[in-house]
Amino acid sequence: MPVGDPGERVGYLIWQLSQAYVQLLEQALRPFGLTQTQYSALVRLTMEGPLSGAELARRCGVTAQSMGVAVQGLADRGLVGRHAHPTHGRIIEISVTPAGETLAGQATEALQPCEQEALAPLTEDEGAQLKADLRRMLRSMNPHALPHP
Repeated sequence: MPVGDPGERVGYLIWQLSQAYVQLLEQALRPFGLTQTQYSALVRLTMEGPLSGAELARRCGVTAQSMGVAVQGLADRGLVGRHAHPTHGRIIEISVTPAGETLAGQATEALQPCEQEALAPLTEDEGAQLKADLRRMLRSMNPHALPHP
C-alpha cells in the first residue's frame, strides 16, 4: 500500500500546524512563567468560575495528571486557590485569584501577535471561516473544549 503525500492528510497538517503554533505560544508565554496548560486553566477559570480538576482538564483537553501538575504550579504562585465544593465535600474546586485573572489578561494580550501571525496568510473572511470550521471540528472531537454557543 503506497504511503501517499502527508501534506494531503488532515491529521498531518493539523499536527504540523499545531507544533509550529505551540512554539509561538510557548515563546510568548515564557515571560509570564506559564505553560500552555497553565494559561488555558487560568483563562477557563476566569471565564467559567470554579471547576473541579477533572472538569478543568476535560475543558482544556489535557489529562487529569497534566492538569494536576499545572494547577500545583499555579497554586504555588498564588494564582489559583483550592477549596472543598460547597455541596460535594469530597470534590476539590479550583478557582482563579485576582492575581491569576490579571496574569491571564496580560498573557492573552501577549498572545495576540501569535494569532495575527497565524492568520496573516488569510483574508479576514477566510480567517473567520477557518475559526468557525475549527470550532465545529473541535466540538465534534472534544465537546468539552469550547463553551456551548
